[in-house]
Amino acid sequence: MNVIMNLVGIYLNLINSISKKIGGKHAFYLFCYPFKAKLTKKQQAFLDTAHRFKLDVDKKQIQCYRWGNGPKNLLFVHGWQSHSYRWKKYIESLSPDEFTIYAIDAPGHGNSDGKISNVPLFEKAIQAISIHIGELHSIVSHSIGSFSALYFVDQNPNRQPKKLVTLASPNSIEDFLDYYFKKLKLTNRTIRNFKSYFNQYTNKETSYFTLANVIKSNKADGLIIHDEGDKTLTVDYSKNLHMLWPKSKLVITQGFGHKLRDLSIVNMVGEFVISD
Repeated sequence: MNVIMNLVGIYLNLINSISKKIGGKHAFYLFCYPFKAKLTKKQQAFLDTAHRFKLDVDKKQIQCYRWGNGPKNLLFVHGWQSHSYRWKKYIESLSPDEFTIYAIDAPGHGNSDGKISNVPLFEKAIQAISIHIGELHSIVSHSIGSFSALYFVDQNPNRQPKKLVTLASPNSIEDFLDYYFKKLKLTNRTIRNFKSYFNQYTNKETSYFTLANVIKSNKADGLIIHDEGDKTLTVDYSKNLHMLWPKSKLVITQGFGHKLRDLSIVNMVGEFVISD
């Protein structure tokens, strides 16, 4: 893997020495490329229990799922290189008479179209389904899906949910970028070209995408859950989010890692979204 990363870095540095536009675009698209987690027959069988429909997002179609017919609309948003099956236990734990439950496969994930994904695309997908279904009672989200849900509220303050759950949220896009730049040993020129293309793509600087910025318009009641031993995203990020979000409750777990796969988490989230 290190050999592959070194070769990719050499390629990006070379093409960026030749063309700013093409080089920046290639570096950006590589950063935004998720390795799709292939759905097993078991996973697909569960997703097929939902009413399935698709919505257009950025000239691609995203796969959407719906269970139940309750008065409260709840949306699940998965994380990087994941898909809607990750919410199976959560979906099965909620009453279909109390909630209409939705989930989306983000662009480039699961059964959705596309080869790239990023926070702005996640946000566009959340926006598209929120327009389709109307008022959201709750959003439950994981990892980059959590940051994207917060960014959705930032960009659409009139569409924010009553309740918002974030599981293992990152702190900023730049945390990922620093790792990406160092891992590939990118030159300063390549980094500049990347950031220039990023700015053209999003109409924002990379520095905008921080919790401190995206939380400003948030009026939802929040539940923040993060594991002390998360080796992917430090728990300090969620501690910071809690400080920035007065209407939030912070729960720090132990032994569940970044994925937070445990029935106690499912029950905790269920109790939060059900309570008034």
